[in-house]
Amino acid sequence: MDIFPYKKSNISQKTFLIDPVTRERIDIVHLLSGVAFSRSEDVAHEFMTTVRAPSYCQAYGSYSDLVNCPTIDVVYIATPHSHHFQNAMLALEAGKHVLCEKILTVNAAQAKKLFAVAEQKQRFLMEGLWIRFLPVSVEVRGLLQAGAIGTITRVFADNGLGVDPCREFPTGDRMVVKELAGGALLDLGVYSIHWALQALTKEDRRPGVDETTTILMKFAPSTADRPEIQATASSSLRATSNPDDETVAVRIQGNKGEIQISGWPWYPFRLRVIRRRPGIGTPWTISMDKTKLISGDLYGLCFEADEVARCIRQGLLESPEMPWLESLTVMEIMDTVRRENDLKFPEEIETLEYPVALPAKTS
Repeated sequence: MDIFPYKKSNISQKTFLIDPVTRERIDIVHLLSGVAFSRSEDVAHEFMTTVRAPSYCQAYGSYSDLVNCPTIDVVYIATPHSHHFQNAMLALEAGKHVLCEKILTVNAAQAKKLFAVAEQKQRFLMEGLWIRFLPVSVEVRGLLQAGAIGTITRVFADNGLGVDPCREFPTGDRMVVKELAGGALLDLGVYSIHWALQALTKEDRRPGVDETTTILMKFAPSTADRPEIQATASSSLRATSNPDDETVAVRIQGNKGEIQISGWPWYPFRLRVIRRRPGIGTPWTISMDKTKLISGDLYGLCFEADEVARCIRQGLLESPEMPWLESLTVMEIMDTVRRENDLKFPEEIETLEYPVALPAKTS
């Protein structure tokens, strides 16, 4: 697994180096064999030292050098959103499998082009959204499929940091710079939307910046006897979804109860299933209440990496758990939100042209 890192938690990056055997995956081994930064090879060396990369790991002076190394199989792209399309195209054109951090691209058209190139090159491509692979997410999907809360009617999903962007983020940080596709929608809203989509079945989905964004979505029923599903997905830099470690950030409601996720939407710490009958004042019971959903030394990146390895071994081009259509659906929702709110990014990061030289991230 090879990395184009940006300023992300080094703890989460170290997850790649944890033996998959510790999470009962005896058929997979991940090797961190190369690292490249756009700024310099020295920064790559610093990163390798920080995460205690193995001795065989190589630092590369450019992305091109890394993707053209014949011993490298898979590239993990963790550059700012603005650079995902160009970096993913570079890796795919070089014949590498790709795991690209969320959000996959800046717009849906770019995502479609990446899928077409991946299919043409017969290379695996997946958006790296770790909440799709956390054990708690797998459990939630199983509960929903088993009818634990009946027919889904509403979903609420909120993801807010509760910070002052002008003070908390340094000048030039990817979260607050339009040239790097910053803002709450693409970075935080993607989690809220994906929690909503996980609550739905696989019927056709219709998609219904920025410091705070709220998206109201309606999804047509899969059958005539089922209700329309409404979903609210919100994201914010200023408001917080987890002020006291007790607030429920995700609620999936059905006619027989609801599933609640507490903590941060990307790192839940509590899962509750509440059962109740329809009607005002009907009794309710807590049928499940789980904490410690993931080991303290693990982050979602390891589960993403496991999925990539599994799919490549099976000769798949896309993950059944995170298919291209799912990423495209989210991109189309975000395109709609941006269009209706006149939120545009610079042309050089919205373009479908390749290659296009983009400025290096400076912080």
